[in-house]
Amino acid sequence: MTRLRYAFIRRPDRALVLRLEEMYRAAGWWRPKDTPALLRRIVRGSRRFLVVFEGGRAVGMGRALGDGANDAYIQDVFVDEALRGRGIGAQIVRRLVRRLKADGAGWIGLIAAEGTRPFYEKLGFRRMKGCDPMLLQGSG
Repeated sequence: MTRLRYAFIRRPDRALVLRLEEMYRAAGWWRPKDTPALLRRIVRGSRRFLVVFEGGRAVGMGRALGDGANDAYIQDVFVDEALRGRGIGAQIVRRLVRRLKADGAGWIGLIAAEGTRPFYEKLGFRRMKGCDPMLLQGSG
C-alpha cells in the first residue's frame, strides 16, 4: 500500500466530486435525485470534510457538521472495501475529532449504522442512554 494522505477539503474539483459520488454510491447514500452540484454543496456546507488519498486517488472520507462553537456530529465515514481493516476509518474519525476539538467542540455525536457500534466504541464513543435517533422522512 502506498502512503496515504489525509486532507481537509472545501472546494473539490470535478474529478474529486465524481470520485466522492462513487463512494457515496458504494455506501448506499446516493439517491436517484442527487447530483454532483448537491455533493459540492455538501462538501462546502460541512464543518469539516476529510478525504483520504492513496496515490492521488480518493479512497476514504468522513465529514462533520457543527456550529463551530460547541456541538458537532460526525457522519459519512467511508473507506473503500478493499482497504478496510487497515485502520483508515479509525484515522478518519480520530482526525475529525481532533480537528473538531481544536475548533472548540465540547460535544461530538454520531449515529452508528447497524453493525458499526463496536468500531466507534473502540474510538471512545458510547451509546447515549435515554436517547433515540430520529429522522423526518422526506425532508430532503
